[in-house]
Amino acid sequence: METPRHKSNISERDVPQSDRVREFVEQYRFIIARCRESRYRAYALRHKVFREELEYALGDDVDTPFEKDAHDKHSILCLLHHVGSNRDAGCLRVVLPIDNDGQPRTLPLEESCAHGLTDPQLHPDRFERNSLCEVSRLAVHPDFRRTRECALGLREQDLQPLEENRLPPPSPLVTLSLFLAATAIVGLSGRRHVFSMMEPRFARLLKISGLQFRQVGNVIDYCGPRAAYYIDQHQAERDLQPSLQPLYQHIWTSLAPQVESATPLV
Repeated sequence: METPRHKSNISERDVPQSDRVREFVEQYRFIIARCRESRYRAYALRHKVFREELEYALGDDVDTPFEKDAHDKHSILCLLHHVGSNRDAGCLRVVLPIDNDGQPRTLPLEESCAHGLTDPQLHPDRFERNSLCEVSRLAVHPDFRRTRECALGLREQDLQPLEENRLPPPSPLVTLSLFLAATAIVGLSGRRHVFSMMEPRFARLLKISGLQFRQVGNVIDYCGPRAAYYIDQHQAERDLQPSLQPLYQHIWTSLAPQVESATPLV
């Protein structure tokens, strides 16, 4: 893995941690899935959410209880682990479009949704492969969601109490922290240009938190109505809602030594 070229511009001294952030930090841990056991925990969670619950036809081998595909070989997988229950609350992956031999590869959305990429200026082909990545397979276990309406379980009204000192469980920070972790992993891996397929309503929700994804394609039918989105990782850090900055700094600090030693494998 190449040496990260960018460091978080957010300092723990910028904003003091609120009680809600301290509570979250005490209850959850982010784990970069480096070994086979932890990676298969992520695959199992994805299978439960995407295949069993949402009935999406994802992954290469539908006869196994693990949802994984060829892109996982060159991805950084991350688990959100709930300490008290010793259960995985969520997962995500950051796909790096360069294989272990340094050869360029396509992003998942370039393969499955190429016809939906319509912005000529913000197309993956416009960037060097070593500056690109795709965030995908974000999922939250049903027991840790605010709602079961989608795999991420978050609605706009769930963000309204973000400024409050305490939040009713399950915390909306479970879902938001996965996007913060993805932002940190992208920066730590030396990437900047981020693509993702998501529902427009969820992109609008993320905008409230400061993660202002730009739609770069038409809405297509891909596990429901989704479109391709782009965000600049540097800009994402700068625009992050102040109330989320302490949590982001904690996530960055906890993931940094893990990402440095992470090696994508299946």
